[in-house]
Amino acid sequence: MMAKVTQHQMDQTEASIIDVYQHLEQQLFEDFIKRLQQHGIEDVDKTSILQWQMEVMNDLHLVNSDVISETSKATGIARAKLVELFRQQGYKVVDQEYTRATEAAGKQVSAMQVNMTKQVLDGYLKQTFLELDNNVNQTLLSTNYGTNAATQTFQQIVKDTTADVLAGLRTPDQALKSTIYRWRDKGIDLGLVDKGGHRWSLESYARLVVDNTTRRAFQAVRDQAADDVGVDTFVMSSHEASREACAPIQGKLVTTRPESFTDARTGEHFESLYDHGYGTPSGTFGINCHHLKWLYVPGASSNNQPQYNAAETIAKGDMVAKQRELERRIRAYKQKQALADKMKDPDGVTRNQLLIRRNQAALRKLVSDHSYLHRDYTREKVFARPE
Repeated sequence: MMAKVTQHQMDQTEASIIDVYQHLEQQLFEDFIKRLQQHGIEDVDKTSILQWQMEVMNDLHLVNSDVISETSKATGIARAKLVELFRQQGYKVVDQEYTRATEAAGKQVSAMQVNMTKQVLDGYLKQTFLELDNNVNQTLLSTNYGTNAATQTFQQIVKDTTADVLAGLRTPDQALKSTIYRWRDKGIDLGLVDKGGHRWSLESYARLVVDNTTRRAFQAVRDQAADDVGVDTFVMSSHEASREACAPIQGKLVTTRPESFTDARTGEHFESLYDHGYGTPSGTFGINCHHLKWLYVPGASSNNQPQYNAAETIAKGDMVAKQRELERRIRAYKQKQALADKMKDPDGVTRNQLLIRRNQAALRKLVSDHSYLHRDYTREKVFARPE
């Protein structure tokens, strides 16, 4: 019997893909420092800073070579992991879902229908890689210095450092370190801006694409299996912490029909997902929604999902959001501490160590004060890229 693939296993594979891009962004900044250190800045002053800038800019072809090399490695690793997620694990999920669907509905499906759903997964695999390739990989693999997002960031670091020195705001060494830290906070700017004016960095965009596309893909598998046996009723997963759009209906019986209804035979009520923003980015099953729904046959299936008070889950969802923000801060300060080490900046090391400890203390207290929160150290860790 084929071993089952769990949601936890898929989540781990998905996280490992995001880790590849997280590491890539950090590595690029460390490579920037390596190139900048070769020119030195300790003996530079206002009279020679423009000469320093010119010399550093002459290294752009070397910087670009570093970027292309690192991006090529990361792209190959990410591609292999995406294939593992969608084909190795994903195909097993397709088989599992069709087995569940046919047993619950008492209907059979053809091998052609199952294979067509696997082709749907292939489409999502292609879509995910194309989005990453078009908006991350190709912008970093460009040999044109002017269009390469990473070399543009490098040039901006050099220009900002020069401007600070000429304005007398800092010593050259202080200006360079401060500028690198500031740009590390921003991340590699891909030139992507959403409708709200938010600019996406390399890591944040990769996280968005991988997280949302993969979840849509695997929900599409469950939905297609249900559709192929003629079922449009589902049970929705239930989380102790939930966002507002999902809280009232999580753990309940739902339907993709336009209107809610009560089954005449069993008396079970099915809430229409369209009454809760289904199909919109901020609605249920929209962007960043981690809920799942599984086929449910009235009179044959059972709802074993835990039931939670909607208002309480929304409040808990806010606490989870605070935990995620603290985890992001801890990762960011660890990344900046690594850069401080590279730049031999003891003050930077000490400052970021203090900020790491301060946020870890805040996280410990948050988890201690709320029994439904759990510390997951992997979310605070800065991963090295797998080879």
